[in-house]
Amino acid sequence: MFEKLFKYPWELYAEGRFAFSTRMPVEVRLLLLVAAATLAWYLYRQSRQSLPARKRNILTALRTLSLIVLLLMVLGPALRLPKQKDEETFVALMLDVSRSMSIEDAAGSRPRFAAARELLLGPAGAAEDGGLSGELSRQCALRVFGFDEEARRLRVSELKDPEGDRTNLFRSVRDVEQELRGVPLAAVVLLGDGGHNTGGLPLDIARHLKTRDVKLFCVGYGSANPPRDYEVVRVAVPREVRRNTTVDAFATVRATGFTDDFTVYLREAGEEGVLSTMKVRPEPGQDMYRIRFRFYPEKVGSQKYEVFVKPDPVERLTDNNRQEFVVEVKENRLPVLYVEGSPRTEFRFIRRALFRDPDFRIVSWLRTGAGTGGEAHRYIQGAEDMPELAKGFPKTKELLYKFEAVILGDIESGFFTKEQLALLEEFVRERGGGFAMLGGVNSFNLGGYAGTPVEKMLPVTLSRTEKSYSPDLFKLIVPEEALKHPILHQDDDADENRQIWAKVPNLQGYNVVQDLKSGAVLLGQHPQTGRPILAVQNYGLGRVAAFATGGSWYWRMSVGTDVEIQEKFWRQLVRWLAVGSKEKITVTLDRDIYSKGEHVVINVSVLDPSLEAVNDASVKVVVRDPFGNEEELELPWVLTQDGVYQGRYAPRDHGDYLVTVKAESEKVKAQEVVTGFSVTRPFVEFNNAGLNEALLGDMARITGGRYFAEAEGDEVADAVAALLRERRRGANFIEEKDLWDAPVFFLVLVVLLGVEWSLRRRAGLA
Repeated sequence: MFEKLFKYPWELYAEGRFAFSTRMPVEVRLLLLVAAATLAWYLYRQSRQSLPARKRNILTALRTLSLIVLLLMVLGPALRLPKQKDEETFVALMLDVSRSMSIEDAAGSRPRFAAARELLLGPAGAAEDGGLSGELSRQCALRVFGFDEEARRLRVSELKDPEGDRTNLFRSVRDVEQELRGVPLAAVVLLGDGGHNTGGLPLDIARHLKTRDVKLFCVGYGSANPPRDYEVVRVAVPREVRRNTTVDAFATVRATGFTDDFTVYLREAGEEGVLSTMKVRPEPGQDMYRIRFRFYPEKVGSQKYEVFVKPDPVERLTDNNRQEFVVEVKENRLPVLYVEGSPRTEFRFIRRALFRDPDFRIVSWLRTGAGTGGEAHRYIQGAEDMPELAKGFPKTKELLYKFEAVILGDIESGFFTKEQLALLEEFVRERGGGFAMLGGVNSFNLGGYAGTPVEKMLPVTLSRTEKSYSPDLFKLIVPEEALKHPILHQDDDADENRQIWAKVPNLQGYNVVQDLKSGAVLLGQHPQTGRPILAVQNYGLGRVAAFATGGSWYWRMSVGTDVEIQEKFWRQLVRWLAVGSKEKITVTLDRDIYSKGEHVVINVSVLDPSLEAVNDASVKVVVRDPFGNEEELELPWVLTQDGVYQGRYAPRDHGDYLVTVKAESEKVKAQEVVTGFSVTRPFVEFNNAGLNEALLGDMARITGGRYFAEAEGDEVADAVAALLRERRRGANFIEEKDLWDAPVFFLVLVVLLGVEWSLRRRAGLA
């Protein structure tokens, strides 16, 4: 009603001040008012009819007021309002369109996005001039943005379901601020859940807004304590493994709000059957659990697996109940060189354990008679394509580096030259090979290895004075913490594995070694002396084991034929040793699972037969997408890294990709290596997906703005309006709005003239 009478709403009158558009001095205006009053008095004074003094005064007053109203209209009344010079005040409205906004924990169990959309557009949810966006657009120049990893301008009519895979509050707010840097930006209104899971510090961008005097108003959606939920947070697993090799996958699982036991499953992606299950018992005050799965890949190539928890009926969010990972399974056999000083029983049983496994290529060099080096009587098996071994232990990198693990049995250090011992140490340290020394009367101290390069890499110290060997039977004691080591894995069930090692048969004979070296891991010890029997450690790029006995054959002879303790032990020991062994051409990706649009970083390492880096190779990569389309890349050499070639590929679709790498040079014959990766929708948006009120509140307070709970959303428009009025009052420039044509002037004039005419008619003056 006020606006209809006075042309403009009351808020503008409260914000501005009344003035005249003419520049006439105040004295002249007063003189005109006096003149109008005098003219009215004079006209009635000259009337020929005599009137009572009272009626004459009333008519004179009415005529005077009418003339004054006309005079006011002629003088140009106006409302003066503060206004930015030649520009409008801008407000940015940011709506979170990431996937976490689809969680149904807003008021009324609605999705967060639906609640934010209703505030933005109003209950009808269709008109662009409704809701908060309509109210703000009538008071300022409004710009609307959607944001996830970045911010983008959008029309409110274009709002769709939230689909952003990640949220970057820092970058999104920065994008908005930079786009509106050239205009007077007063405020940013942010509607979201406070999720931030990639790049930048949100509080830093809030401090930047403060330097620009831009207020941030945040409206939070969702529950700070989200409903009960299972979440597979991450899975850690080796990138490459050999077929039928034991693989450990460590899964981190979060159980929020659940107190009953639950089961975590491992299976091949897309398959119904499960490979392994682990039961978890929630502990009070704990919601994160680390679970180890052990499985044995049988298929060759890029294999995709999945760790998952079955959805509970009360869960509102189930997309985060699973995580996929990819393992590259190799089919090539693991080459092992086993050098033994005598045809003892241990040699026969170890060789048989490895020979019967198709994943191993066991090459054995057995001394059968007296002599040294190549002059010794020898029996070589499995080396048909390596005639050089007939001369003895390898003397060159080219020959030794064909193997990935070396086992020395009951053979003294004097059998080798100093150069061969140094080469063996380099094989472990530089090539990443595995090495194991077994007990016997010609090994460890008794074999004269103290002070040699071999002793340097052993996980145990050798005494210079104590050189004894005991032929006694003894029972290996396995420390509790060692039962989880892959070498000692006999059963997936931890309790059953413990029982197997508690009942393991005796060993016969052992070398007395001193202590563990710093960084070594004790896997087995003597029951009386506590001296190390089995110890392992990393050395350079490789791994080393010391097994101070030659009597593991007792484990095979003391049990039934259906029990494979000895075979499993040796296969797992050798596989563990060879895990770091270098290939001549290796392909690594920075991750296994990507999101659409993320760059896949492809690294290729090229080595010659002696494992020296090659910098002049031709390296080509062919990437085949899920639809069979192929794209070829040529990788350049990374100047700062010898033998390393790198390139990037941006996948455009979800699905599985195959990567084929071909490398060749003058020193390297053309070879191909195949690997792969997957592009899926990440679940990072659902990790810690509760409403982050603390972050949104801190960001708003830093700028001098305010945080609003979902129920307070209706107050946002008033808060922004108050800020705009404050900005305008402090502005240096004035906008004048004409009032001469305000309906109230015409209404007052009609009333005054009507009353005067009525009184004149009654007095007979009409």
